[in-house]
Amino acid sequence: MRRLVFLFASVLSLGSCTNSGLYAAGAGGPSGPDRAELKGIACAPLAAGEQFPVKVLFALEGGAGVDRQITGAITESLNNVTSQFSTPYISFGLVGYHSIATGFQGSFVRDERVAQAIARYGAYQEPGPVSHRAPLKLAQSIISGDMQTGCRGLVARTRYYVVQLIISSDTSCANPIYNAGISAECNNFLPNESECSACELSRVTEELKGLARRYNAGEVTVQPVYVRTTADVFTRYQAAAIARAGGTQLIETTPETLDATLASLNYGSLQRELVLKRLVAMNRNVLSRNGEFFVDSDGDGIGDDDENAMGFDPTNVDSDGDRISDGVELKMGLPGTTGSLPLNTPRGCNPEVDTDGDRLNDCEERVLGTDACIVDTDGDGVPDLAEFLGGTNPLIAEDLQDDDRDGLSNIGEIEAHTDPLSVDIAFQKERGYGYSVKPAEPTIDGRACYEINIFNVTVGETLARPSPDGSGIVVPRGTNDLFVYLQVGRENDPRGTGIGSIFVPQVKFLAPATRTPRGVINFTPDDFVVGF
Repeated sequence: MRRLVFLFASVLSLGSCTNSGLYAAGAGGPSGPDRAELKGIACAPLAAGEQFPVKVLFALEGGAGVDRQITGAITESLNNVTSQFSTPYISFGLVGYHSIATGFQGSFVRDERVAQAIARYGAYQEPGPVSHRAPLKLAQSIISGDMQTGCRGLVARTRYYVVQLIISSDTSCANPIYNAGISAECNNFLPNESECSACELSRVTEELKGLARRYNAGEVTVQPVYVRTTADVFTRYQAAAIARAGGTQLIETTPETLDATLASLNYGSLQRELVLKRLVAMNRNVLSRNGEFFVDSDGDGIGDDDENAMGFDPTNVDSDGDRISDGVELKMGLPGTTGSLPLNTPRGCNPEVDTDGDRLNDCEERVLGTDACIVDTDGDGVPDLAEFLGGTNPLIAEDLQDDDRDGLSNIGEIEAHTDPLSVDIAFQKERGYGYSVKPAEPTIDGRACYEINIFNVTVGETLARPSPDGSGIVVPRGTNDLFVYLQVGRENDPRGTGIGSIFVPQVKFLAPATRTPRGVINFTPDDFVVGF
């Protein structure tokens, strides 16, 4: 068999992307009938829809002494603006405040609870001195809680938008009994209460905005809206301080124009340039071990011959029917033969659910210790499934590790579909996957696109097997499931959580030389499923 030598190197031509993890190989194609080649264009996904949520928290000044005309206008305007959004990607929370802040809707929802919270604000009658600091502190608690309990991958793509409606001047510095913990630096401005308030409001807003860095969230912005009948210079000055710290500009309006003002705010998804972080191809039905390749008909990470020797079913990913694959059970030392007791399904998870869409169900992720909410737990750009099947650790980024000391990093071995635990240099040259990635014309809306060629992908003659979805359909003999993972993220953020797209074509191979389709497998951006 003709031997191909592949040179793995960083793609220098990707001028717009400075992240490592993109590899190229010399031009070429499949060297024989048992090799597949894929070619086409792939693009960064559009930052919209459920995978790019927007969470809006309205913080509304109200209570005793507040002009009822203004609170009435706020109630009507909020009902109008929240009812116009029927899309599932946007949700709302609501805080009312006077001296202290109250969470009328302390989590982000998109149902009738929003209208109920607005009605509660309309009846809000708390007395006392006004503190614009109080809702910002409560917003920190609500948003940080959402970030910590949400799916990490989704949080990284979430835009948190705090809209604070301000009616009167802040008196936090004059009333420390209601506002414990005011910065000593800001207190130094006293007896100038307005300067003290502006200082403290800036500080608290910066803390709120800083939650994005602390929890690796997409973005936090704070938009103050000054609702006035007669302008007050001190209120305007304090609200402008919030705007500067919150990454916005102060908006002023009147009760009569409030409806149009709220409707004109930017409730769009997080818009940031996304670039290619990692491209990984994988044949789920072929394993590379110790310089050889083995057919794995059911794609569970155990070769067919080994499954037969251990009493497993090589055509069933889950021989004992407990919804944990044979490969996961073997890796974690769990009993896996048919009829083994007790069943291995852990409690507190649903084996029917694959939250992050990485082809490991939530219970398998729990057993492996990976994050069921994110396809790439360790942030190295390689999906957990590819690391599990390939033999690397999905919990630790291994870009720079070379466990077998053969000159190719562990992640490089996953990309080449070779063995990270054996010195398999000759096998790498013969069977290592080849990649070519070049910048392509961006989309009309400015998203980055890439011209991709993946070649020398080994295919094998698998056994006929039942479809794993329980449909009763039989997958024909020789069917190989090829996975192409496209991981994009923010530029110069190699460990940041991005978003992935996946393309899963099938190739049928029957020895010695029948491959269907026979030529190159072509793909377009529309062939990729976004959102893992």
